[in-house]
Amino acid sequence: MKKTLLALAVAAVATSASAATVYSNEGTQVGVGGYFDVVLGNYGKGQRTDLRNNESRINFTAQQDLGDGFKALGYARLRFDDFKKGVFEDSNAATNTFGNPVTNKLWLALEKEGVGRVSFGRQDTTGDAVQLNDNAYFLGGNNNLLTSGKKAVSFRSADFQIAEGHTLGFGADYVFGEAKKHQQAPALKNGYGVSAFYGADFGGVTLNVNAGYTVEKYDNAYTNNQGANPKKSWRLATQLGLGDAKFGVEYGQSHAKNLADTAKSRHLLVAAEYQVLPVSKVFAQWQRNATNKGLTGTYAKELQNIYIVGADYEFSKNVVSYVQFAQERKTEGTTNGSTKTKDNRYGVGLRVYF
Repeated sequence: MKKTLLALAVAAVATSASAATVYSNEGTQVGVGGYFDVVLGNYGKGQRTDLRNNESRINFTAQQDLGDGFKALGYARLRFDDFKKGVFEDSNAATNTFGNPVTNKLWLALEKEGVGRVSFGRQDTTGDAVQLNDNAYFLGGNNNLLTSGKKAVSFRSADFQIAEGHTLGFGADYVFGEAKKHQQAPALKNGYGVSAFYGADFGGVTLNVNAGYTVEKYDNAYTNNQGANPKKSWRLATQLGLGDAKFGVEYGQSHAKNLADTAKSRHLLVAAEYQVLPVSKVFAQWQRNATNKGLTGTYAKELQNIYIVGADYEFSKNVVSYVQFAQERKTEGTTNGSTKTKDNRYGVGLRVYF
């Protein structure tokens, strides 16, 4: 179960099945990888069937061996049509142009073998890795932690073996906010978090348990701003593996205070998958997200349930096709009681790694 930090870094941020080394000389390596993903489907009421780019990216990696177990690492990721709300949640579908390259990640790191890695720049926090059970190709996951930062310092320890077949690692993050003080609109002042990662192998039965806690602070706060100063979140995730099957449950809460009200949210995620064939699996996911804005009256409450089922098939280790269906059911409180809505989203996609 022991993994090197470099392998974790590549798996976590590159998500590439076969990144190619384009330069290697005297301890320096440069690689290029990533994937292109296109999906055809319908993504909600009021939208036509559409062809969309599903988070395609190009990753550039570099590492320099410094000797004595030390390495310097660099990473950059280009994305296209980098939606703030996600490719399938942005109502302005016309903005999905298969263009507009943007820098999604850019960081530098120092690593000591057997100790850990500290990284600086635009990156995911270790809180992003706490979520274990997002097995969907789109619309999956409900991680309520602080998961990324444009200017972040992150530390991820090595996975230390605490007993035969048992490992434990931890992480810590600090995210810098806007440099200018006293912003008129709510702006991130700073954020920080800690996380822990446990893994075990009981003779073919695997167990992973992750936990995280994050705090976000904002310069300004308005009464209708749920993300106001401060927002505290925690999350616990578990996943059990038995042969070709995996099953996981995770739960988290967020609590945000501002000038006039308190917003609380609860996030449950249940997921399962089964490897039907060596090249094909089926998966399912259920999300339950409940928000209580803390205001007077029933209109303060919102409940969202998302059900996802899907399957994929690997034509080769670098080419994967998939089909997925998702249904969102939402109940929102109003001054007259509540309103209920239901929305279906589905698509067929192809992902090519390189």
